[in-house]
Amino acid sequence: MDDAPGLLLKRALDHAAVWHADQVRKYPGLRVPYMSHPAGVVSILARHGFAEDVQAAGALHDVLEDTPATFEDLRTRFGRRIAQLVQWVSEEDKTLPWEERKQQYLDRFPHKPWDAQAITLADKIDNLRSIVVCALEFGDPWAQLKRGRQAQILRYDALLVAARALPTHPLVDEYAESLEQVRRVDDDGRMR
Repeated sequence: MDDAPGLLLKRALDHAAVWHADQVRKYPGLRVPYMSHPAGVVSILARHGFAEDVQAAGALHDVLEDTPATFEDLRTRFGRRIAQLVQWVSEEDKTLPWEERKQQYLDRFPHKPWDAQAITLADKIDNLRSIVVCALEFGDPWAQLKRGRQAQILRYDALLVAARALPTHPLVDEYAESLEQVRRVDDDGRMR
């Protein structure tokens, strides 16, 4: 199906909303619908001028990991390119321990196409911003994350090293700035 401008993204957002319907963000004592996250990823990609198909893949970036949706569902509804972009930004084996999954994801990052790297960076920027918003408005973000502050920051630092090896792009700078904001959230979840 050939979409008129804007329809592809709207369809992707609608399907993501359905697939993530019962999921919420990790904020203490507040039920923020999960769609807040894909919408944040899309807004970052749009602000940096990425094409609508990349934005659509950004809207769908977590459906293979976190919902019953399959690669074939994505390919049928959105085409091979979007399905492949989502596959590139998905963890390959969710049965592995957290540390192994995150290391494999990081190891794959330099080998992804640029559009998939951009979705990864936008995803992590939005996650970093969620940590800051949580600390400012809702309570300790680290208590909601299984591995805590140190393990999370180490993982984000490792991605920054990999991202800095890419050609210069404002998206990489925005990632670095977002990580610096998170560094100001202390072990008790308060902003310094």
